[in-house]
Amino acid sequence: MRKLLLTLAMLSSCGLPPMISDTGFRGTWSRGNDRNVSIVAIAEVDGRLMFRWTKRSFDRKFTILCDWEGRCEERLNGKLLATYAIITRYDTHSGALSTETLEERVVPDKQTFRYTDVMEVKDGGRTLWNFTSEREGQHYDGTARPMRSFTKIANSVADPPRGGLR
Repeated sequence: MRKLLLTLAMLSSCGLPPMISDTGFRGTWSRGNDRNVSIVAIAEVDGRLMFRWTKRSFDRKFTILCDWEGRCEERLNGKLLATYAIITRYDTHSGALSTETLEERVVPDKQTFRYTDVMEVKDGGRTLWNFTSEREGQHYDGTARPMRSFTKIANSVADPPRGGLR
């Protein structure tokens, strides 16, 4: 045991990133491609799970920036394209985490969309799956659900929400 602790101390002093562990939904998750990266941060404050989404193109021309209260703005070259209002819900009985989103597009035409996503943590805490369960009144089940996966990049979150962070 002493040897293991000494090895971990040496590795952390070498500037290596911390090990990823299963912290449930809490942590920072990422997915991306050659054009952009999408980051999901989930923190616990006073027993409540809070969700924040960020998406940026690598050239920084396109962004979706959200605060911890679920207010988001989507912009391209500084011009507002859409706003989002995201409500996060955690069911303590089932252990399900979901988000209900109201998307209001302002460009090219004003349109409003509503959808619900459900999240699951898999692979020993390393993968966050996000499944759309309802969009505009249409319900999706099983493999018919639109889905995306995020890879855990940190057990904690940058710029955590104010309050009793856990």
